[in-house]
Amino acid sequence: MKRISIVTWFDSGNYGTTLQSFALHKKLQDLRYNVNILKEFNLNHKRQNYFRYILNVLGLLSFAKLLKASKSKKDFRLKKFIAKNYNVKEIYTSRQYTNLLNKTDVFITGSDQIWNAQSNFNPFYFLNFAQNNKRIAYASSIGTNNFPDKYKNQIKLLLEKFSYIAVREESAIQTINSLLERDNCRQVADPTFLLTCQEWKELAANAKTKNLPSDYILCYLIGNNDFYINQIRIIKEKFGINNIIIIPSLENPNFYIQDAIIYNEAGPLEFVYLIEHAKLVCTDSFHATAISINLSVDFIELKRFNDTDKASQNSRIYDLLKHYKLDFRLYDETHFSWIQPIDYNIVKNIVTQDRKQSIDYLINAIENK
Repeated sequence: MKRISIVTWFDSGNYGTTLQSFALHKKLQDLRYNVNILKEFNLNHKRQNYFRYILNVLGLLSFAKLLKASKSKKDFRLKKFIAKNYNVKEIYTSRQYTNLLNKTDVFITGSDQIWNAQSNFNPFYFLNFAQNNKRIAYASSIGTNNFPDKYKNQIKLLLEKFSYIAVREESAIQTINSLLERDNCRQVADPTFLLTCQEWKELAANAKTKNLPSDYILCYLIGNNDFYINQIRIIKEKFGINNIIIIPSLENPNFYIQDAIIYNEAGPLEFVYLIEHAKLVCTDSFHATAISINLSVDFIELKRFNDTDKASQNSRIYDLLKHYKLDFRLYDETHFSWIQPIDYNIVKNIVTQDRKQSIDYLINAIENK
């Protein structure tokens, strides 16, 4: 049984971050690998690390996290979800680090925008600590169209140490192949697609929800754009659905529409459940879109960034919609193609094929030299 350490974002409070890390962790466990998810560490902070190590040994660190999370039902549900479903490994000392290297067969980094150096270049998520251990990238995303010039040389040196590289967006393939002067970077599905629709529904069946209207539009919006309110008003009128439920995002917690239900208590399970049972999902979130597609739920994609913005992350949304032949779900005030329901028969076939190819990639990358 190979021992695998996953390096990705997983406990920031963002729903997509949580669900993608959970899905990769679970799928690798289902494939009978010994899996842990590695929390970011920095051994240069010796005094701070030693103090945290003592607290962790005494069990006080976990207690403090739960105590802090208990002040918010959402945070409590998130921490409870992580505690139940993740094998988290934390490194505080040089001895633990050496042990990690000796007892890990493969380090896997991905998914989410962990390689978005426009936003924040962090060598940890390029596995700079892995020394001579095998490195694999699964669905790593650069978020934008390219790496910043000032980091390209450093990123190239780090990526050259990977045995296998698979990215989430098709647009990133050329970027990485060009940087590394090779042609074996490939695309795989976001980790949330590794789990079937039925698996997500079984997971969401444990959600704790109450007093939901029978028909509702679910809004989950990360961008802080004033024009969203008018767009959703138009969508509401076109569909004739009066009820709106808003799940506040970590990045845009104060988004509000008059008479909407604000659902502040959603943990990861509730997030999936609310998508599953929505008549329509309005979102600018990659993972809310991905979950909607996997669950065959109608959605409308709102455009978070201006395409001319250097930090624009629109390319990942365009890639996702194009891949599943759902470009027409992008909101447009002049063409109302998004009013028509999605025929999910074709989409389901693509999802099933993607899932098989992505799992095959994982197994091949892990097992081969």
